[in-house]
Amino acid sequence: MFPDGRSVGEKVFKTGGFEKTFADAQQICTQAGGQLASPRSAAENEAVRQLASAHNKAAYLSMTDARTEGTFIYPTGEPLVYSNWGPGEPNNDGNAEHCVEIYTNGKWNDKNCGEQRLVICEF
Repeated sequence: MFPDGRSVGEKVFKTGGFEKTFADAQQICTQAGGQLASPRSAAENEAVRQLASAHNKAAYLSMTDARTEGTFIYPTGEPLVYSNWGPGEPNNDGNAEHCVEIYTNGKWNDKNCGEQRLVICEF
């Protein structure tokens, strides 16, 4: 299911090359025994970027600001320890962007969670 992967330290980031909504992507990663990618360093972000770039698709990251607008947190509830937002992001465009996508250039953008993006899980 996840043939393409990159390792950074003890983490392994993997993708099957398919796209899903945020909720479906979260569920797929959880059922596989992991979670959506949560890059916590430049090296981890680069590994996720390489996978997104290899498939030429933006991918979901695990963080959201669904609880408090403008405050992005990990699924554990912890605040971000690393970020790589693109210029002017996050901007909550249309007042409905609570998820995070990573572009093929490694920059982050806040995104509507109902859009389909590449699924990258971490284990």
